[in-house]
Amino acid sequence: MPSEASSRRRRLGRSAALVAVCAFAAVQFYAADPQPWGLATAWAVATALVLGPVAWLARDRLSADRRATLMYVAFGVGLLVASVWLGVALAFAPRLFPYGPGFLAGVALGTGIVALAERTFVPERLRVAGL
Repeated sequence: MPSEASSRRRRLGRSAALVAVCAFAAVQFYAADPQPWGLATAWAVATALVLGPVAWLARDRLSADRRATLMYVAFGVGLLVASVWLGVALAFAPRLFPYGPGFLAGVALGTGIVALAERTFVPERLRVAGL
């Protein structure tokens, strides 16, 4: 069983990573010449609607070991998608640049909404133990 200090450090690390992604998204969004408000809003809503229920159901239905394995798989798929996206963005940069900041800002905002919703009104049995 993890100690209270290590649990707090992990929670602080996750929060710091979320804040860093949100800050990066805000800087990218602010630097975009036509700020893509519609795209950012659409991605925020889509991310919140998909990520929230999927994460809560996985926590409720899967064991901790199984969730850890699936997180490794999801991280690997995310790295693969990010590297392919980087190659496409480098090849077609002028046409894809306006969509990048909107996507990043929307995903960061959607993830923040899910984290806030979990803290405020998600039932206790669907929350991560120890948070």
